[in-house]
Order: sequence, then structure tokens, then C-alpha cells
Amino acid sequence: MGAQSAFALEVPGPLVDPAWLNAHLNDVKVLQVSGPLKAFTTAPEIKKEDGKTVVMDVSGHIPGASFVDFKKIRVTKDVDGKKVKGMIPDKAAFEALAQSWGVNKDEPIVIVPKGLSTGDVDEATRLYWQFKYYGQKNMAILNGGMAQWLADGMPVATDNPDVKPGDWVAKGEDKKILATYKEVKHAVDHPGSVQLADARPANQYMGVFTKKGEKSGHLEGAKNMSPDLLTTADGASARFLPKASYVSMMKKVGLSPNKSTIDYCNTGHLASGLWFVTHEIVGDKKARLYDGSLVEYSMYDGAKTVDTAKLGK
Repeated sequence: MGAQSAFALEVPGPLVDPAWLNAHLNDVKVLQVSGPLKAFTTAPEIKKEDGKTVVMDVSGHIPGASFVDFKKIRVTKDVDGKKVKGMIPDKAAFEALAQSWGVNKDEPIVIVPKGLSTGDVDEATRLYWQFKYYGQKNMAILNGGMAQWLADGMPVATDNPDVKPGDWVAKGEDKKILATYKEVKHAVDHPGSVQLADARPANQYMGVFTKKGEKSGHLEGAKNMSPDLLTTADGASARFLPKASYVSMMKKVGLSPNKSTIDYCNTGHLASGLWFVTHEIVGDKKARLYDGSLVEYSMYDGAKTVDTAKLGK
């Protein structure tokens, strides 16, 4: 990859399609967060049925991509004496991760999820949010991920290439996209000051199912934007919807597309997808992600939630 051509390129937006990425493979750094290393180095299973490409097993990787282990991009942090899992690493640690993936300063980045469900697409949005927090602006997510790449007949590799360490450095911390426990508590205690958006499935929002260690139900005043609303469900790949679709659905569930918003879930994984939709696609630059989400919130004495199902958990 030529450094001059790579650093001169600006991605066209927060999403790119396979055709665009294939045309610019030599101009960007591709980070693939699409499962274990075994899948990264295993050939996909692809068949032709009635003249159409049918992907039976999504594996392999985009040529030149660096493998990213999603399990290693978040850490356990000490917050107010509490051990909170799944948090963003500190600046030095995240720089070391990015450099280990071969990312260089001012280099455009395209992040590639597996692309079969909102959950794995949200692995890409979580990594995107972390890069954004540390100042990376020139980046995008491959819409539909590896699943769409393969469905479109693009080239695939199965090697495990040696990665030359990069020199990427953080450009500060964008705290405008991060919400803290104190800010969330203030929003709960002062209804209407900030809108709260719950990015979990409806059964968790209502308190029918509660994860271990968390308070049942949802934050008082929060509106539910379930993860199954964020991507397509046509079987080919999980792709983001047009902006107008999100605006319409947000209004339907009681969320304003241009009001100060805090997106949360259990650990900041699913909520990163809703943050990406709200902040990057809809364009609400007042949207923030609550990194600790309900895992952290539930650790505090007096934490209040609305348990609609009233199952006594």
C-alpha cells in the first residue's frame, strides 16, 4: 500500500459497500472483526443456485485485512472502586492495540464485521466508537460485512499474514460521545433533561429476562429501540437501513432524532450499534454511549429501574 495514496483518500461516509472497498483496497487499512482466527483463515463455503451466489459459511477474510479479536478490544476497569467489565481501554493500551493491527497515523480505516446479525455488526460499531473516541475521523464500516462481500463475489483470502506494527496515535479523547454513570443518574433523576435509549431486546427492557448482576427492566424514562430494528433481515447479510427509516422508527418509539441522547444496553456492545445509527447515520451529534451501561449502573447503591414484567428478579 502506498502511503501517499492511502493518506490522501477520504472515505465517503460512515458506511461503504463491497464495490467501493474492493476498488480502494490499496488505499485503506482493513480491520476484520468477524469471529475467531480459525474462521479468518478458513475458506468460505459458496455455492451457485439458479445463477445466484449463495454463501453457506461466512469465513476467510478480505485480502490484506488485519485480524481483530473482539474479546481483546475491551477491558475491566476500576471505576469508583468497582470492577466494571467491557470498558474502553485507556489511551496507551488502545494505541498499542491499533498499532499491533498495523494501523498508521492518518490512515483511512474500514472495519469489517461478519455481517450475519445485528450482534456481530455491533462488534464493528463498538470498535468504530472506540476509534472515534480517540480521535479517528477517517473511517467507515463495510455495510453487510464479510457476508455481503462474499455474496457480491469479491476476492477472499485465507492466509494469516504477518502484520507490520503501525504508528497510529490517539488525538485526544472525545468525551462528547461518552456518557458516565453520574450523567446517567442525573438523567434518571431529572426526567426530560436527556432522552435515554435502551438498545437491548424487548424481553430485557421489560424485565422478562435479566442478566446476572443487573437490575431488572430498564432505566426510568428510557425508550426501547430493539437491536432487531437496526439491520436488514433478508437472510443475505445484516445491513444498515436508510436514514429515513431510522428517523421514522425513532419517532414511533418516542425518541427525537435531534435531542441529547444517552444510548445504553448491558455492557456497551449493543448500544454502540444504536449510537452508530443515531450519531453517524441519523446525524444526532448529541448522542452519547454509556460505556458501563447496566452492568456498571447496577453496582451502585440505590440504582433504580422500571421492572415492567414484575417477576421479582
